[in-house]
Amino acid sequence: MSPLELKNKLVEKLEGKSNLFLLDVRNPNEQEISLIDGTDLLIPVTELPNRVSELDAWKNSGKEIVVYCRSGVRSANACSYLKSLGFQKVHNLDGGILRYSDEVDPSIAKY
Repeated sequence: MSPLELKNKLVEKLEGKSNLFLLDVRNPNEQEISLIDGTDLLIPVTELPNRVSELDAWKNSGKEIVVYCRSGVRSANACSYLKSLGFQKVHNLDGGILRYSDEVDPSIAKY
């Protein structure tokens, strides 16, 4: 999913028109530096196998999960993992929070 597509979905979410779930798979120290408004949950990618049950309500709901990290690599791996477990509407934020900062919200700090 492109940063602009995510921005539009986040606007819909704020308006109650979307049931998007935004998952950050970075480490807590990274989230302290920057965060996309509307993030629902932080689960570092290394903890995902042990914490995937926290996403069970979204597994068969038909709702979209968008996963992001710093540059898109960890979140792509997380998406693949979630899809292997049967999650269907899982999307990676292309380019991660860095690209989101470049294309949507330059106030988001880069690191």
